Amino acid sequence: MIFVDKLKNARNNSGLTQSQLSEKLQTLGRKVSAQQISSWERGDYFPSHKNLSAICEVLSLDLDYPAEKSESGQIQPVAHSESDLPDEFSLVEKRKGAISAGPGLRPDNDVDFRLAFRNDWLEQFGGAQQLFVVRVEGDSMEPTLKESDTVLINKNANTIGAGGGIFAINWNSMVLVKRLQMNPQTNEIIIKSDNPNYDSMVVRPDEIQVEGKVIWYGREVR
Repeated sequence: MIFVDKLKNARNNSGLTQSQLSEKLQTLGRKVSAQQISSWERGDYFPSHKNLSAICEVLSLDLDYPAEKSESGQIQPVAHSESDLPDEFSLVEKRKGAISAGPGLRPDNDVDFRLAFRNDWLEQFGGAQQLFVVRVEGDSMEPTLKESDTVLINKNANTIGAGGGIFAINWNSMVLVKRLQMNPQTNEIIIKSDNPNYDSMVVRPDEIQVEGKVIWYGREVR
């Protein structure tokens, strides 16, 4: 069952009109109109991750976002539950907490919902169990990563190569997403922000824990 059918059926089974569902979502802090819900049910576009979480809470649903490539090569979400997930997809857990592109956030490893990706793509990174998804909070990695972007982290890739890369790190009990580079002369790690308004920092390898490398991101068009 595709997302538009699943949402419409769940709303009807709950005895809610589009206006009533809108009101319930607004009590959860989501600025969703009845017109937006109508657009979702027509398949005009998909709700954001935050709105999807609120929909799941109101309608007691377990909706996930499988990602497929469109004709343009972009990865597009299509909603499924675990019971009707196609065999060629696996689910990757999306952590409830955010990862900071700023001063740092306390980690929250509870699962919010899950995104699904094609198995043939996941296998090159070790499979779904070696990956997790988390939301970006802050602007220190702009323009590469923006506030509320969703990033996919490969836990297998926790070694900083010669070219560096963007990694999820745990530093001083805070989780951050930063660009890391290794200084081969001093064996120190340079923690960099893509936003030039933020200063770089230098740490010893034993001062941080590299959670994994960012290999994909998704962004809501605003």
